[in-house]
Amino acid sequence: MSAAALTPTLVETRYVQTINSYGTPIRLIEYIIKVTKVTQNDWIVAATYTPGTLLMADGMTIDSSGDGVQEAPTYTATGTKIVLQSSTTGTTYLTVLCQPS
Repeated sequence: MSAAALTPTLVETRYVQTINSYGTPIRLIEYIIKVTKVTQNDWIVAATYTPGTLLMADGMTIDSSGDGVQEAPTYTATGTKIVLQSSTTGTTYLTVLCQPS
C-alpha cells in the first residue's frame, strides 16, 4: 500500500495565550489532530487542517495492541504536507503549532 493523504477525524483549535514575553510577541495557534494512519509516510494537508505558518509538529501513534510510538512528523512546503514517517499504523494524535497568516 502506498502513502496517501489522510482526513482527520478531529481537529481542535486553541489560541495560545501569553502571560509575559521578551521581544516582539507573536500570536500562536495550537491544533490537536486525531487521524487514522494506514501506512508509513501518510500525510495530512496542512493548508486545509492547520492554516497558518507551521512552526512545529509532534505526535504519537497508538497501534491496535495499545502500544505507542513517537511520530517525528516532517513538513513539506510543496503541497503543504505534514508527513507521518513512522511505520506504525493506528490512531495518530498530533500537536501542531502555527503562526496565523
